[in-house]
Amino acid sequence: MAQSHERECAVCTNDFTTPKILPCGHLLCRQCVISWKDSKPDAGCPLCRCPIVEQSDVSSSDTVDALPTDFVMEALVESARVLSKDHLCCVCEDVRADFICMQCQVLMCSACLKVHKNLPATRSHDVESVSTVTPERLAASRPALCADHGDKPAEFFCREHRLAVCSACKTNKHKVCPETNYLDDEIQSAQKLLKDLTKILVEAEQKLEQVIGQVTSRLLEVDVSEQEDLAQVDKTCDCLHTLVEDFRKKLKEKTRTSHLKIRNPLCDVKTDLSNRLGKVTSHKHIVTRATAVSPRPALIHMTQALTDRVNSLDLRSDWQQEVWVKPVSSAESCKIVVRWIQQELLMLEKQWTEPEVIF
Repeated sequence: MAQSHERECAVCTNDFTTPKILPCGHLLCRQCVISWKDSKPDAGCPLCRCPIVEQSDVSSSDTVDALPTDFVMEALVESARVLSKDHLCCVCEDVRADFICMQCQVLMCSACLKVHKNLPATRSHDVESVSTVTPERLAASRPALCADHGDKPAEFFCREHRLAVCSACKTNKHKVCPETNYLDDEIQSAQKLLKDLTKILVEAEQKLEQVIGQVTSRLLEVDVSEQEDLAQVDKTCDCLHTLVEDFRKKLKEKTRTSHLKIRNPLCDVKTDLSNRLGKVTSHKHIVTRATAVSPRPALIHMTQALTDRVNSLDLRSDWQQEVWVKPVSSAESCKIVVRWIQQELLMLEKQWTEPEVIF
């Protein structure tokens, strides 16, 4: 269930208004994205800094309008707004409302509930206690209405115009449209596709998490290897006492540099995988939420947009093993240096009574 803060825009901190799905999977109000981009064209997502859109010559509004709208979140915000109002009967106005019609989306008192249940047009509606209804359930129960009439049930969906329409509109306005199918069939198809998308995203998420774990393990090995080598360097330099302090510093720096050349590519790989995981996880939440609570017509719009978005995501979980090369240990080199210095010192001791310091 979506928490109240999940229905708030990160920029304006108000409930979402026309929430747009960013490439990273986060949501922002349409106008907030436009204002954010106008203030700084190359500004990234305020939550994760991922690019919002690629650079384009078109206006910010046109660019933002090309982003898919999260109709599910839009419905959740509206449902939450209905439930957060003063619980007053929509008919009596000054009487407390304890019930809500899931189809009509109106609040009622006990007296109006009886009338509602007796009317032929509404007697089959589901009426529940306001205290038990959640925004998700209220959004999911919204009836599918004709896009043209608005007050008639939608029975068909025109693929050409992407609209849910009633039987009259199908016969008149959409009679020449090549694909106008039953709305229930389209919804079932969309639900199946959302299920497939969920499976793809879950598998990608698991693989990315697994690979990130492998990279993390490699990073730990690099850290351990570095500590072992640094300890060996310290041991070697301690044997040379104060005569080789400068040599100690240079050897440490060389060791750190060799590990840094391995760590940097691994860190880059981990950052890239983490960014991909963030996008996959964000889109998985959107698809999961859409599957659970999306209003009927909006489900179809969302399915196509999410399908396009998921198809555009980088779901690869592979990484180049070549970036992991175990550093060459400094141990043997240190032993050679010690022997060399010992030999040089012995030679100098024979030549001079007071040997010259060699770096």
